[in-house]
Amino acid sequence: MPHKKIHILLVPFLALVLIFAPMPAHAADSSSLNVPGGKLYSNTWRGFWQWPGNAVKWDYQVSAKYVGTGKVERIRTDWTCSASMRSSASLSVTASRKSISASYSSSWQTVKQSAYWVNTKGQKEASYRSNCVVTPRKDYRTNTITITNKASVKLKGNAKTYYIYSAE
Repeated sequence: MPHKKIHILLVPFLALVLIFAPMPAHAADSSSLNVPGGKLYSNTWRGFWQWPGNAVKWDYQVSAKYVGTGKVERIRTDWTCSASMRSSASLSVTASRKSISASYSSSWQTVKQSAYWVNTKGQKEASYRSNCVVTPRKDYRTNTITITNKASVKLKGNAKTYYIYSAE
């Protein structure tokens, strides 16, 4: 019966480890702008980091949302994922279908990758959910990932395009 004793002792210990272990944070930001007939919102959400093999990955969601009485001609969300990397590490943003690399150098560089999503059929929201990945993990500087989102809306009968930013 010694195995049973070990299991009984391990369960409370593992529960304490799970409760008090530091967890990576997720974060969200929302900004709004008064526009004719309503408000434009820029929303950015970045999830927990994950370590799949030799990479660091973050899930994210960005959106532009118009709440109001105006008729939307075009609503768009443009976002940029950036990270500090070195030694030709690669940053990929799934939505852009390409990746960008740091130069072959031991010095840290901020590398940026951008993408966008636009709706042009009267919708009042444009949103996109995806992930960004840095490989290899050793060439990523911890806590330097940033997602910046620009929400923009063009209302019918108004020549101006309105925009506002959020970031995480």
